[in-house]
Amino acid sequence: MSSDADALAPVPAHRSRRVRRIKETQEIQVRTTHRRRKVLTRTGVLAGFALAMVVYPIMGTIAPGAGAVEAVPGVVEGQAPSTARALLGDGPQLLDTELPLPSPESGTAVLAAASQYDISQYLPDCDPTLGWEGRNGRLSEDSLCSVGGGERLRNDAAVAFAELNHRFKLEFGRDICLSDSYRTLSGQYATKATQGWLAATPGKSVHGWGLAIDLCRSDASGYTKSWLEENGRMWGWVNPGWAKSSKWEPWHWEYLPGTDHLGVYESGYWSSGDPYRSTRG
Repeated sequence: MSSDADALAPVPAHRSRRVRRIKETQEIQVRTTHRRRKVLTRTGVLAGFALAMVVYPIMGTIAPGAGAVEAVPGVVEGQAPSTARALLGDGPQLLDTELPLPSPESGTAVLAAASQYDISQYLPDCDPTLGWEGRNGRLSEDSLCSVGGGERLRNDAAVAFAELNHRFKLEFGRDICLSDSYRTLSGQYATKATQGWLAATPGKSVHGWGLAIDLCRSDASGYTKSWLEENGRMWGWVNPGWAKSSKWEPWHWEYLPGTDHLGVYESGYWSSGDPYRSTRG
């Protein structure tokens, strides 16, 4: 009898609220599960469709004809290739491997060696595609281009300098200040007579190839020097290592692609005769 009375007794309010919360929580979980299933289903359909758009055309080119499967290296007859292998053959599977990003140094080297400076809008009358000819301190006149202030450089170095100078001008509102550039052979002898051991042997100077500049002392220190150190290499211009150690010449900068091509810093350069390496036939 007491059990029937207990069954008919009103449920305490706090128990009623707890029951409602449990039911609401269960309903929310059910609705969330349904939504997740719908999203997963739609995603699976879209992924399958995208895969079909890639794989079916590839398989269509492999299937016709006997032996066509051999056109894709690494694919076994009767076995469907992966999308990556069908696209790339037996080479690196880019979809399965993360490739490292290039370092800033390698990216800079690519830019410095690139042919994007064939013609510069900042030096339109200078055409390095014509090549150059002559010997150290005796380059032909049409191998040289004026870079302003009475200074000249070999044509390829000149257009790279023009690009660098443009960026410098955007930063500082003026041109890079130069005190020296191409030196004739007689100019090299004169420099040697006045500067002694600081000057290169006449006929060996990088200035004689039209591949070197000397900055004004005002630009060879402070923020301008720091800016050039950070940005110069992007256009192939560097303050070489020897100018920071055995000789302290922060004002001396060289066009790296040009000196590399001539082998200026190869072991036999300084002891050998004048390395005549014209780029004209």
